Amino acid sequence: MDKTEAKFIKLTTKPLLPLLASLSAPAVASMLITAIYNAADSFFVSKVNDSAVGSIGVIFSFMAVLQAVGFMFGHGAGNYMSRELGKKNYEGAGSIAVTAYVLSFATGAVIGIGGLIFIEPLARLLGSTDTILPYAVNYLKFILIAAPFQTASLTLNNQLRFQGNTKHGLIGLGVGAVLNMGLDPLFIVVLGMNTDGAGLATMLSQMISFCILTGCTFIGGNMPMKLKRFKLNAAVAKEIFFGGLPSLGRQTIGSVATVLLNFALKPYGDCAIAAVAVVARIMQILVSIIIGFGQGFQPVCGMNYGAEKYDRVVKAFKITVITGTVVLVTGAVVGLIFAEPIVSIFANEDETIEIAARVLRLQLVPLAFSAFYLIGSMLLQNLGRSAKATVLAISRQGIVFLPLILILPHFFGLTGAIISQPISDSITAVISLPLLIPDLKTLSLGKPLS
Repeated sequence: MDKTEAKFIKLTTKPLLPLLASLSAPAVASMLITAIYNAADSFFVSKVNDSAVGSIGVIFSFMAVLQAVGFMFGHGAGNYMSRELGKKNYEGAGSIAVTAYVLSFATGAVIGIGGLIFIEPLARLLGSTDTILPYAVNYLKFILIAAPFQTASLTLNNQLRFQGNTKHGLIGLGVGAVLNMGLDPLFIVVLGMNTDGAGLATMLSQMISFCILTGCTFIGGNMPMKLKRFKLNAAVAKEIFFGGLPSLGRQTIGSVATVLLNFALKPYGDCAIAAVAVVARIMQILVSIIIGFGQGFQPVCGMNYGAEKYDRVVKAFKITVITGTVVLVTGAVVGLIFAEPIVSIFANEDETIEIAARVLRLQLVPLAFSAFYLIGSMLLQNLGRSAKATVLAISRQGIVFLPLILILPHFFGLTGAIISQPISDSITAVISLPLLIPDLKTLSLGKPLS
């Protein structure tokens, strides 16, 4: 029995609780490492000043675009791969994996080159104030150079995960993250490079992660990145695009939302922008845990659906949602009690800390009950329900959030800007019910989705 066949048997027969735990643990660790090393940039840059912290928040919205590209190719190919592996179509799965890998790198390169040509207008477009702009440009130039490596790394990480090898993705991202966290204090504090140092550390770590992740595809029964398997045709492009559309929509809308939020905060100064940037890093840590649980769930979902074991799909979904809810509620309680000490880790000025603590408390309450729709969006995407998954994916920071952030600040000022996200989270939870419940009922009856 080869390793690919062994993985199929494991994912379709092993008891769900230990199976999900074994797959989710590396995925959660991988997501946490990424979130923590992103937070490390903010932590060390905060030693410069809060305008520098604001620049990290401004550029974060652009990094979300790069993530959107990587996730689109990774999820688009990965969803298809997991279903094909469930059907034991290994050749087809391998071909789409390589094609997505090549396209992801090429797209990242185009974005990086274009961004370098128009770097200052781009930094202003992302919401930089005049005082934030120099820091933002210095940080952004390194992010743009590393763009193809970041997009391809995210694609590879997701492909490995959909094949049931989350530990290999953890190795690739983990080494890069540890390197980044080690280089940040060296470049920023010791060498005094400020945001240049944060950008350089991120660039080097992403390049090394790319090399490691590419190497991991040649071991452990994974689909190797052999360029001879590259095959671009209409059918492959359709599978990648529509399979990854929810991820593209979610990340792109998230980027647009962050830019609009930055502009809404501009009248209130760098402290307001820095405060929201700090909270975004903290919230990213909590959301990353849930995304990690979802990533552990997805290969189980895809392979069991492909193997027509629909009852296992529903049971795995319920276990994942319950686990995620427990984690989010616990995190919310801790955050509500210790908001000021938590945000003060990443900010120095009293005004920034006061605003950040207020924002954190407001966002934690609705987020505590978001596991159902966050995991639900991944379920729909994994099963090819692209339209529903896209609607749900873009609701939180798109369909619902964008009107709120455009309207509420005009009536309620800074308060209007910072309550937009928690209101959006609450409404999205309601929207998710009619999108998810009918499909869950169908699967519970042992029937495929039409």
